[in-house]
Amino acid sequence: MAEEKKRREKGDGSISQRKDGLWVGRYDAGKKPDGKRNIKVVYGKTDKECKKKLKDLKREIEKGEHYYIERSSVEAYMTDWLVNVKKNELKPKSYDRLEQTLKNNVFPHIGHIQLQAIQTTDVQNMINTLRDNGKSHSTIKKAYDAVNASFKYGLACKPPKVNYNPAFNVSIPSKKILPSKKIQFYTKEEATIICDHAISNFKNGERRYRLGAFVPLLINTGLRMSELLALKWDKDIDFENKILVVHNNIVLVRDRDEDSKSKFKILEQDSVKTQAGQDRTIPLNSAAMNALRDLQRFTGDETYIMTTKTKTLVKPRQLDQMFRRIVTDAGLPADKVYGVHSLRHTFATLLLRNHTDIKTVSKLMGHNDVNTTYNTYIHVIKEVEAEAINSIPELTSK
Repeated sequence: MAEEKKRREKGDGSISQRKDGLWVGRYDAGKKPDGKRNIKVVYGKTDKECKKKLKDLKREIEKGEHYYIERSSVEAYMTDWLVNVKKNELKPKSYDRLEQTLKNNVFPHIGHIQLQAIQTTDVQNMINTLRDNGKSHSTIKKAYDAVNASFKYGLACKPPKVNYNPAFNVSIPSKKILPSKKIQFYTKEEATIICDHAISNFKNGERRYRLGAFVPLLINTGLRMSELLALKWDKDIDFENKILVVHNNIVLVRDRDEDSKSKFKILEQDSVKTQAGQDRTIPLNSAAMNALRDLQRFTGDETYIMTTKTKTLVKPRQLDQMFRRIVTDAGLPADKVYGVHSLRHTFATLLLRNHTDIKTVSKLMGHNDVNTTYNTYIHVIKEVEAEAINSIPELTSK
């Protein structure tokens, strides 16, 4: 079926409707330097919307405010922004995360839309679809932030790469209406069972898990797995003063070397996840000291604390698999087999249940803001508050 033309006044441009229902407006802005006609194009989902865009385009051209917007898809535009702009600003791990956000949560919804045609409603529909698909608030916000940042960049360019920001005025679902993801942690009794099994021996006296002492070390320090893997005996551990200092972290990032046979590679970064976590000092209690002494028996001659028998650095996935095996072998049920990060949550939970001040917990965790700690462990804080209230009758009766 051919496009159905609608006549307009001379000089006002032309409007037609495509087979897919999209309305297209064209305006002749004169000639290009090469002598060819300079045809500007706008898109709209309705005839009215297209007319308005065409009218605005004509006004911009007459004022000398209109710039050529290249004909490309949103995916092509945002990929160019990712590779040529964000790669200069982000750490490799952060770059990987942004790339995955675009690939999984942005491009499937709006990537096919032409850059000139994308509307605020398209971005809003993307957000609503992610919400309806059960995505977390964090995932939705990352998708929105990516679209918003890329178009803000395009508007700020000279000349602009885009005409406007379609993320403007988009509504993001409140955390309160989205299902909250419960943190995974172990009770004091469960943590004791896991720690005992992690450093247990076979009947012949041989250690069951060579580096199993990392479990009580994490439960008693709250280190992130990436921080643990980067610890060095001579640089980060001070047995005399009973402290360890977090300087670096180890992350697994996508290997972008064309000659590489592996998809991922280990990378040591001279900075950690948060500014507050950088160079933070963690006091070592007796359990943490014993765990480090235990690990020293196996890797004390190496640079890194977490080193394999072949003197290579333990990979994040290897450590996670080892921990899940420890928990399973310790006899905990399948629904209690969590990842390594649960040990960090266990550390914070045990401190809060012991009535440790929230600011102290936040500092030990390396959070930038105490509100992050509060919001993450609100369930524990509420339980402690309830226990405190319930203890009042006992106190008054005494």
